[in-house]
Amino acid sequence: MAIDRGDLLTPQGDYPSGYPSVEDLVHSARSRLDRLSPERAATELDDGALLVDLRHEPTRRLGGEIPGSLLLDRNDLEWRLDPCSKWRIEEAFDHDLRIILMDSRGDVSSMAAVGLHALGLRRTTDVVGGFDAWRRAGCPVVHSVTMTGSYVGAPGGAIVLDHGGQEMVVNGRPVPLTRLEFKVMATLLRASGGVVSREQLRADIGDWAGSRSRSVDLHVHRIRRKLGTELAASLTTEWGVGFRLRTGVAVEDEPGRDGDPEWDR
Repeated sequence: MAIDRGDLLTPQGDYPSGYPSVEDLVHSARSRLDRLSPERAATELDDGALLVDLRHEPTRRLGGEIPGSLLLDRNDLEWRLDPCSKWRIEEAFDHDLRIILMDSRGDVSSMAAVGLHALGLRRTTDVVGGFDAWRRAGCPVVHSVTMTGSYVGAPGGAIVLDHGGQEMVVNGRPVPLTRLEFKVMATLLRASGGVVSREQLRADIGDWAGSRSRSVDLHVHRIRRKLGTELAASLTTEWGVGFRLRTGVAVEDEPGRDGDPEWDR
């Protein structure tokens, strides 16, 4: 594929050698981005932005991981985030997706962000100073080893779903749920950090196919209140798609199965 050099670079004559250095490329990329401070990136992550960590596994193992971030290899980035790609992640459903890229120091991420702009993902940016700046700013970090391609959870065990008592336990605190709230939580937990569509949640709580009911949104709102201030932000709305539970969880064994009259009662 031919590269439109004029899209990224100034004329060759502006460089002593006639060609840009890698520093020139990074500087050119950054001039096209509204880059974020770590604190602003953390706020946008809490508000539902997609933060993608491009660091390699050995680097993450040493430095830690960002709860709620998606781990992707740099080589897979465009294939996973291009809404037109058949290998895209579910969240990449249109070109208005807010994407924040992260690497160790904010160099590779700047160039990668401009590459996503070329695919029409114009709301992509990166973090000034990368993960090093994120950690220095005191933004959330967990020491875990998450598989590439997955979302990083909060420290495990924060939420336990008790199928016997039809309640959840939040940081050791039992929280009663209604029957439908419990079904919503069970579906979100089974997704293991992935997005669950409104249609799937509607089906699980018994809404008829094609329903325009907002009952799912009401159940999610009530569950957030029950999660409390520490974990409410982990249940995020993925606009235009559905909902995601971004947290480490522990799920107790189910005494019943779908279709069991005792379980569905």
